[in-house]
Amino acid sequence: MTKFLILSLSVILIAKTGFPQHDTIISSPVMCESGNWVLTYADEFEGDVLNVQDWVTWYPYSEDGSDRCAFCRTHGREGQIFLDENVEVSDGLMRIIAKQDSVEWMGEHRDYTSGMIHSRTAFGHGRYEVRSKLPPGAGFWPAIWTFGQISAELDIMEAGMQNPKRYHTSIHNWQVGIMAHNKNRVRRNLAEDFHVYTMEWEPNIIRFFIDEKEVWSLSRFTSRRGRNLKTCDLKPGRYKINPVFPSELERLYLIIGLGIGNESTPFTKSPDGETIFPNQMEVDWIRIYQRE
Repeated sequence: MTKFLILSLSVILIAKTGFPQHDTIISSPVMCESGNWVLTYADEFEGDVLNVQDWVTWYPYSEDGSDRCAFCRTHGREGQIFLDENVEVSDGLMRIIAKQDSVEWMGEHRDYTSGMIHSRTAFGHGRYEVRSKLPPGAGFWPAIWTFGQISAELDIMEAGMQNPKRYHTSIHNWQVGIMAHNKNRVRRNLAEDFHVYTMEWEPNIIRFFIDEKEVWSLSRFTSRRGRNLKTCDLKPGRYKINPVFPSELERLYLIIGLGIGNESTPFTKSPDGETIFPNQMEVDWIRIYQRE
């Protein structure tokens, strides 16, 4: 969920990178990962406070991991300041609350406050699931995403809620400066009920789902012409490596937040006269699995 994205694209942006791709020869069949998914981490949001052993409510990108930087609570040029008190836990839900409040943080002024959580732990290959209900209205920018320790950003869900039947999934490689992106249209209003947003990140493929329905996938290997392969089962032959695909050594931090748009943000702009404040993004649970 980066502030500098230009997301006018709806398909993969690999062909224009200029990144050198050489043929990779696969001499024996490559098979998809198998085995059952085993739950390795969960937060069901029981109790009445956020588990601060697992989560921080800012971007821990200062030298010491504290919130002592302007970016830590503004995320750059976005329209909000993220405050601890805008994240509440009760009745088995986490609520990220957006308010129309005039606040300053380390010299930065914003007209709105909101909340977010950032995992203290980085996770590897696995199945990431979040059950969430999104807020309706122009200016709301909810996101469920991950940021890597090396160069990857995998966005499970980002939405501009002026279009509540559409959301976006993206994969970035910041080391080589390229991305892949898909715009997902759904039949249901994402603000009217809870939905499960899922990403399966495996060594040779990444899949995205909503309510168990696959909406997009990206393979580590491409055809010799650079076309995405929709399967991780490969026959022997010549392929190329997709340069946007994450390193096998990558580890991902999980981030969930409710941004507020302005005239410089993607997906949505500033709230309009019909946008209701306060409003909230609700999260029922977070679950992460690995193959057994």
